[in-house]
Amino acid sequence: MGLPNGRLFLVQRTFMAFRRPQNFTKPNISVIKQIVGKTRDVASAMSFQTFTAVSLEEAKQAMRLALGTDAVILASKKRPDGVVEIRAIKKGMPLFEGEGPRSLRPPGPKIGSSLASRSRGTRDTGTGAHRNGAVEGSGLHERVEKSASSSALSKLKGDFTSKLQGSREGFSDSVHAELSDKLQPQGITPGLVKALAVEVRNAPEGEMTAKLEYAFERVLRFSPITLSPDAPIMLMGQTGAGKTSSAAKLAARAAGMGDRAAFLCADIGRAGALDQMTTYAEALDTRFWPIEDPQDVTNVLRQERPEDILILDTPGVSPFAPTDILAMQAFRDALQGEPILVLPASGDVHEHIDWANAFRDIGVRRCIITKFDTSRRIGAAVSAAFESNLALAHFAEAPFIADGLIDANPGYLAQRLMMKDPARIGSSF
Repeated sequence: MGLPNGRLFLVQRTFMAFRRPQNFTKPNISVIKQIVGKTRDVASAMSFQTFTAVSLEEAKQAMRLALGTDAVILASKKRPDGVVEIRAIKKGMPLFEGEGPRSLRPPGPKIGSSLASRSRGTRDTGTGAHRNGAVEGSGLHERVEKSASSSALSKLKGDFTSKLQGSREGFSDSVHAELSDKLQPQGITPGLVKALAVEVRNAPEGEMTAKLEYAFERVLRFSPITLSPDAPIMLMGQTGAGKTSSAAKLAARAAGMGDRAAFLCADIGRAGALDQMTTYAEALDTRFWPIEDPQDVTNVLRQERPEDILILDTPGVSPFAPTDILAMQAFRDALQGEPILVLPASGDVHEHIDWANAFRDIGVRRCIITKFDTSRRIGAAVSAAFESNLALAHFAEAPFIADGLIDANPGYLAQRLMMKDPARIGSSF
């Protein structure tokens, strides 16, 4: 049953019409059949492979033989004939040509352009402070602006005091001085450096990386997401932070555990958003509903009664625009799920802190940090989590769904911060 205006019903019927026929040969663990999948109206072929066997473990064995032990499962199901079927992709391989940064995506026809055209034409997905009629000095904008001004003034006063005192405190401590030299160029705030220095002094003897891991474990909170049909997830953040790819990676994680996730995409006003989400939904063999407003979420829950793990991908918003915040609150209330902030690793540290504090005000308690692979300085997001008391859920160091998410952990942060140049080290954790 679809929504009253038939919007979702038509989308679901379209998916069924374009779903590839499952014409597999006789199930056997030795039979590996590559499926070249194409989403409707998307010219680029997807690179996943499909494996069938009489049991899940045998299908996984075939997958590992073909793709390696670190292959990523995208979807799994038991067919009516009792045969187990899984879709998988080799780690580090793009799912489709152009997956990743927008600049690398090939031009192509747009999916669901009629749906996108019905989204609100006045929606601005930028992150400017005066979007959507936000008036300077009013509501949330006023609180954030006041907080930022106060923070900047305090920092100036602190810098001046530190210079006056010279070496009498702070940097007279060799541990504090060493950490400051290494971490402040990464964008780590003085407050976080100070907190880490206290714990590093108490750490067991060893190399600085090990001591820093010990300190991070005590200073920051780490809380990876446990996916469950009873706990919907709502990803929030600025445009381009990596919300959609994070949603797909969470869905792939669910598939790897034998569960199934479904998408609700409220980011239909962004160019290419429906293309991207439809491609992910096709590859993950899961359901997907385009959403225009919170009432659509309510209608899906009431009429479709999904039993999957629900992941809502929201449009890029600004915490400085009261209308954006009200919209996010309405989506959260309709979904009755946990809002998760998605932050890029690098950027202006004070902007990141303002963002984290603002989203905490509407119920965010955990965050996913993305773009580790393209960021030399990752201190902005880490410091924002510390200053706003947000727990770290996951890290993403590659744009491909095949690379998945890394469970946030202190060892990764310590090693990554001690490196001179960006590198992918997630396989070590």
